Amino acid sequence: MDEGDAAVLRISHRRTGAAHVIEVAGEIDAGTAPALRRELAQEKVDTTAARLVVVDLSEVGFIDSAGLTILAGLHRRGRERGVSVKVVTRQYAVRRALNITGLDELIPVVADLAEALPAE
Repeated sequence: MDEGDAAVLRISHRRTGAAHVIEVAGEIDAGTAPALRRELAQEKVDTTAARLVVVDLSEVGFIDSAGLTILAGLHRRGRERGVSVKVVTRQYAVRRALNITGLDELIPVVADLAEALPAE
């Protein structure tokens, strides 16, 4: 695969009330996982004011073990700081990966952003 064929991962951050929302689009695999790891790094995810971090994977069609490891690390760091983490996805492949690994027992997985965010 040449560079023109390389998968692109799009990641954006925004604050919504007391939540820090990270929207991810593309495929999360060994090639794109480093970009996701950088974006979910402690200094980029504002946990000083946010008590909830929502990782919106609605536009992610595939996640491999590298991506799952990153989510597990985010959950661990959040727990250490008293910050909840939720994942948003309806994608079968992503939900299945979270289920098979048991991550869905640690991190709540919801179908849409409205369900993930606290009522204001």
